[in-house]
Amino acid sequence: MADTLTKERPSSTVQALNCPNCGGTIALRAAGNTVSIVCEHCGSTLDATRPDLQLIAQADVAMRRPEIALGTRGTLAGVAWEVVGYQERTDGEVAWGEYLLFNPYEGYAFLTDDGRRFSLGRLLAAMPDHSGAGLTLDGREFKHFGTTYPVRVVFVVGEFYWRVAVGETVNETDFVRSGTMLACEESGRERTWTALEMQDWGVAERAFGLEPRVKSYRGTPAPHEPSPYRKAMRDALLIGALALAACLVIAIGTGGSSRILQRQLLIPQDGPPQTAVLGPIEIPSARERVRVRGASFALDNQWLDLDYSLVNRRTQQAYAATAVAETYRGRDSDGAWSEGDPSPDTGFAAIPRGTYDLVVEAKANKWIDPAAPAPVTGIFGTAEPVAPLGDRVPVTVTVDRGGGFAGPFFLALLALLIWPLIAWGRHASFEHRRMAPVMHAGSDDEDDDE
Repeated sequence: MADTLTKERPSSTVQALNCPNCGGTIALRAAGNTVSIVCEHCGSTLDATRPDLQLIAQADVAMRRPEIALGTRGTLAGVAWEVVGYQERTDGEVAWGEYLLFNPYEGYAFLTDDGRRFSLGRLLAAMPDHSGAGLTLDGREFKHFGTTYPVRVVFVVGEFYWRVAVGETVNETDFVRSGTMLACEESGRERTWTALEMQDWGVAERAFGLEPRVKSYRGTPAPHEPSPYRKAMRDALLIGALALAACLVIAIGTGGSSRILQRQLLIPQDGPPQTAVLGPIEIPSARERVRVRGASFALDNQWLDLDYSLVNRRTQQAYAATAVAETYRGRDSDGAWSEGDPSPDTGFAAIPRGTYDLVVEAKANKWIDPAAPAPVTGIFGTAEPVAPLGDRVPVTVTVDRGGGFAGPFFLALLALLIWPLIAWGRHASFEHRRMAPVMHAGSDDEDDDE
């Protein structure tokens, strides 16, 4: 089979004949297979089954020249083809060209040109199978595209294996998948199926000696045009997934923390700020996370201001942070309520290696209503007494090193998702435009004439 695909056709099959209408010389390239031939000089349709090329229809009009000249040879899909005919067709909205290709061992094929890209079409030897709303052929599924629409011939030249003429109309129904279209054409009781495989950019141009066309994906793509963003989307998703997995491994590997210090301090209620120096705090690794927590669960309608300074003993470099431990409760028309965080966390990111002291400055506060009789009631109207002035509020300060920050992790996750999301968006936009419904002109003859 591989040898058959690459065989060249014999060079002596072309017959020179004269047009009975204008006398011009016509090259008959597929003698014995051609049914009708359109003179390239005057446009007359001739009966190629008669040795005298009997005139079928006369058309003394100036002939347009197809971009690929008749008689041009080129190799596509491993087969050497010769251009023997050309027609232009329209569905009332857009027009395209179709070159009829011939190879004496392979028969006929179609090379369609939509102005942007080429597709190579071969007639199907077997009917595709119905599968839901689409079709299945050779294990591949095809979606029904649009509606059945009329296709009319508006220009023709060259030789064909059927009788073709300007004005010939068929009804076409398309089924598509990325890269391939199944086109069903019906005329009366006759039905033909053609599988059109879209060619890569430049392949048909190189095969038939045309200038390469500029790649452009703007506008509406062909219904069976492969998305140029599919591979980029898959690569982005794969690389993004691998990067995300690496981040998770790093986060898990560095997520453990160890406690290096714990002290309890007693802070006078409504007294002056108290300062305590806690240490030493050893940071053995470079750029490590340090977390400080001040927990005071004895607070009741009170708050505790906490100022931290992590000071390097050798360099005196200080890293400062603040926190507020607070607890409030009360009762209103909706019932009892409470709020506040009695044990706030404070984090220091990327602390350099070294020995540190933690300087803690704390001040305990409560509100006293000067108009209220003793025992003093809280700010939110609770009838329960608060601690009397002079009592001390206990606060437990703990220091942990290691672990990770959720914020940077989610920022990294967002950064990793940007590229896959952009690639997916471009691919989805292309697929939406590719499968967008096409509004064809009506199938009535009156509509076509208008």
